[in-house]
Amino acid sequence: MEILAQVGDVTCAKILDFGCGTGRLLDYLIRTRGFRGVYVGYELIPDLVAHANVTRQLGRFEVRNVLADGVPEDFDYIVIGGVFNNRLGDNKAFMVEVLRRLFPHARCGLAFNALSTYVDWFDPDLFYMDPGEVFELCKQELSPRVALRHDYEVKPGVLPFEFTVYVYKSSVVPRRRLHA
Repeated sequence: MEILAQVGDVTCAKILDFGCGTGRLLDYLIRTRGFRGVYVGYELIPDLVAHANVTRQLGRFEVRNVLADGVPEDFDYIVIGGVFNNRLGDNKAFMVEVLRRLFPHARCGLAFNALSTYVDWFDPDLFYMDPGEVFELCKQELSPRVALRHDYEVKPGVLPFEFTVYVYKSSVVPRRRLHA
């Protein structure tokens, strides 16, 4: 959460937490960043949204599938944590489509994390991406303003097994070359 929250000055921003689960990011933002903006959480699992709506007084939580239902509003920043980690039929196509659908609704930027192929062990139920390939995909598909972080430990003393990408709005339109 800490790395995703470094997407920009989120203190008074309107944030979308895509794949919000029970809304733990909202608690983190309030506790560590003095967050007093607008928080919206989208989640596919109704029980998690129900729990978040009961346990979190601030924020708005919705069951929403952006691929089927679209995105009805814009946000300053969009964060996507852990959404791309579980193995699906075609993970890369899923990632590309989610990013294509969400990025137009980010006024300032978007941050997401994924599991790195630069690890010493692979779980067969999880999906790993080459960070360089994801960086290039974002540069070509979304914006020329992209930053990649692969330098942080999620667990102390453990080889970094995830990376975070920040994609920022730019007046320069990227050339669309890569296809899922």
